[in-house]
Amino acid sequence: MQRSSITARRFLFGGFALVFISLLLSGWVMQPSAGPAFSANKGETPEPTESREPIPTSIAANLDKPVLPENPTLADKGAQVFWWYCMACHGNKGQGLTDEWRESAFGEDMNCWVSRCHASNHPPEGFEFPRQVPQVIGANTLRRFTTAADLKEYLKATMPWWAPGLLTEDESWQLTAFLLRENGSLLPGDDFDPQNAASVPVHLLVKSKSADTGFAYILAGALGLAILTILAGNSLKGEPVTESPRTGPRPSFFHHLHPPTIPLPQARWRYTLGAGGLAVFLSVVLVITGVLEMFFYIPTPDQAGMSIQTITFEVPFGALVRGIHFWAAQALVVVLVIHLVRVIFTGAFVPPRRFNYILGIILLVLTLLMNFTGYVLRWDEGIRWALVVGTNLLNTIPLVGEQIYGFVVGGASPGLATLTRFYAWHIFGLTLAIAFLIGWHIFRVRRDGGIAAPIPELRPDPSRITRFELVRREVLAMLLATFALILAGLFLPAPLSAPIFDASAGAPLQDVRAPWFFLWVQQLLRFGDAFWLGVFVPLALVAVFVAIPYLFPRIPEEQKGRWFPRAGLAAQIITAVAILGWLALTILELLR
Repeated sequence: MQRSSITARRFLFGGFALVFISLLLSGWVMQPSAGPAFSANKGETPEPTESREPIPTSIAANLDKPVLPENPTLADKGAQVFWWYCMACHGNKGQGLTDEWRESAFGEDMNCWVSRCHASNHPPEGFEFPRQVPQVIGANTLRRFTTAADLKEYLKATMPWWAPGLLTEDESWQLTAFLLRENGSLLPGDDFDPQNAASVPVHLLVKSKSADTGFAYILAGALGLAILTILAGNSLKGEPVTESPRTGPRPSFFHHLHPPTIPLPQARWRYTLGAGGLAVFLSVVLVITGVLEMFFYIPTPDQAGMSIQTITFEVPFGALVRGIHFWAAQALVVVLVIHLVRVIFTGAFVPPRRFNYILGIILLVLTLLMNFTGYVLRWDEGIRWALVVGTNLLNTIPLVGEQIYGFVVGGASPGLATLTRFYAWHIFGLTLAIAFLIGWHIFRVRRDGGIAAPIPELRPDPSRITRFELVRREVLAMLLATFALILAGLFLPAPLSAPIFDASAGAPLQDVRAPWFFLWVQQLLRFGDAFWLGVFVPLALVAVFVAIPYLFPRIPEEQKGRWFPRAGLAAQIITAVAILGWLALTILELLR
């Protein structure tokens, strides 16, 4: 038993050590050396360095069609697409429809609006043409796009101006590659791979992620091997005992965090669901990955969104670490809800565990706030609605709403003070409060007699398992969770949109979306008053769950330690209705 425990711990801590050492060696805690320097000027596109070779194909100053080299890249072909479809409007150098360009390109026809060719009263075979056309090559251009996939979809759907959708799929990709190269994101001579467009940044230098991805696969394989090794050793079975062992291996610090033995029926996964231990583990993962992200995150409105892109696209293993952080945060909310449901459905909320149950409710609320503040720290267009509507709900609170709004936002509208305050709450205020309450919560579990179970005289099965067996089960659960998080980080990238540069501007209607755990509130807001449905109802729901152990304070001893005790039926019905209502409202909002 001791040898299996040591083997499991070696796999666990060896895996974490491997991750940490690899990140250090790969330069996580150092500024990335590859690629252009990060610009702090509102997403300014990095300028090409002097060491770069001349671009083989570009737009000719004399307006001639670009000539393709012998082995043209996608960007080379895109230069011809730009010449054919885009140059007339956006200029031969992507400078936009400037007076100089119109005069040099069109001569006496430069004022076509006057001659009715492209004015609002154009002839039937013509079309109206805008007087202002944006620059697409150079500093501060293409700021609305985050990845090459975003840019390509926009070009395919809306360009050219006079015939949206005219570009073929190949032409759209070629034009995308050309714009990336002209803006310094794609090095001359490098080809563009449309298969990786979702992970190719528009405003940062495109670089290969093969090394990062290869390491992630190796790590996932090592974790999978560790899991199979533990399962092959039958470490889940253990040897049940009927009393606390007086001999055996010396417990380590981690073993001493657990009681010497616990009842076998209440130690099974189908009873605990492993939710409590997983919640603690996911919290540790969030702290580790969050600290790594802090090395590069810049909490100012003009740099926050771009620093997230730097983490995702430039920092070694940045996309993986950010993905693990994101999915660990989402998983923590789910695990905490499952833990709450398990506690109520097994009657583990009555005295002496009532106070610890309320601590758990507080932890769930703080975790939702923690998740929301982290969501806002992305500071991109994907969070705009949640930021504006979520904070404006505070204004609807009678008497004190305006003061609370000012305290949270730091002014009359979201801006620098808002991001600073959300960052402070996320990194310090909420994190310290959650860490303290987790420690208190774990202490109370031991103080209140461990896991809920009948008194020894009423237990049909007196068998118990030792703390060594319990730790082995927890190690297996942590390995499985780490394996799942790595896969999620690899194949389900964390959301990322174009940075917000003006927080006071309105959000496009198609981007109206709250975080998934608050979608039910968004759906409620469609039915009526913002205060009653967006503030009062959520607070009332929390109050109902806090009141459950006071409304139903007794579970007979013979009914403890099992699912669905008859004495807790009313609490179970309230919980089931609340969970089903939450799911129904969330699904309705998703269907929109």
